Amino acid sequence: MRNRILMAAADEMKTRGVKFTMSDLARRLSLSKTSLYEHFASKNELVHNILTTAIQDVKTQEKEIYNKSGLSIAEKIHALLKAEPKIFGSINSHSLYDDLRHYYPEEWQLVSEFRQEQLNHLTSLIVQSIENNAIRPINVSVLRQIVTSADLFNYRFLEESNMTHADALSAMADIIVFGLLPSKR
Repeated sequence: MRNRILMAAADEMKTRGVKFTMSDLARRLSLSKTSLYEHFASKNELVHNILTTAIQDVKTQEKEIYNKSGLSIAEKIHALLKAEPKIFGSINSHSLYDDLRHYYPEEWQLVSEFRQEQLNHLTSLIVQSIENNAIRPINVSVLRQIVTSADLFNYRFLEESNMTHADALSAMADIIVFGLLPSKR
């Protein structure tokens, strides 16, 4: 039951952002609010669990990418830059990230710390690859700043560009890994 509630709450978050209510969720599941609170003490706990589940999903994907020996360094970097939670499906609510920052600062801090951890691992892979001559030397500090500054959680940018977060991540990964040179045919 706990997992069913978690998945339904994630669906609510994807479509309504964090502004869904426990009453909305209870209706969706045909349960009483009391039943929800038997599994999650509060909406905050529920949102926290959704985020930790999503983070764990990405960590699992990243571990698979790092351990996949058949991928080149460029393919690994490309895949790592595009990694996003798949367990709950694609996110439709462009304002979700802004709402998290505003209404759930502790949970947003969890997301921010995870993003920093991801960047640290990626940077280590790139530095190691440079040292092993697997990729050309680059200014890693500048790359970190580019990735950090790319606010691909900005719903206005996504809306104006008619993109999803996944689309924006994929485009950034493509530009960083393959640059501006024409593709070889």
